[in-house]
Amino acid sequence: MAHIIASLYAFMDKSPLRALSLILALAFAGAIFWDPTRFAAATGVFSVWQGFLMIWAVCAGVIHGGGFRPRRVLWQGIFCPMLADIVLLTAFVILVL
Repeated sequence: MAHIIASLYAFMDKSPLRALSLILALAFAGAIFWDPTRFAAATGVFSVWQGFLMIWAVCAGVIHGGGFRPRRVLWQGIFCPMLADIVLLTAFVILVL
């Protein structure tokens, strides 16, 4: 399992993908600050668990996009940039539609 996580992180460890992660994370964080009612559990389109998932995705995107590379495979798995980018892209699609 450690080999799969390490190879997945190495695949995403490229400058254009880092820039994409940072842009997605910062744009999504800006969207949250711009209109927080769209993200509130009672009035928004997302439930509570989706909110936690989006917060994790923003954190993982900033960590990856900022150039920080976790040394241990455990932290590479927790802050997996590919999963974070998928969550951020999915959330943007949900917000736009």
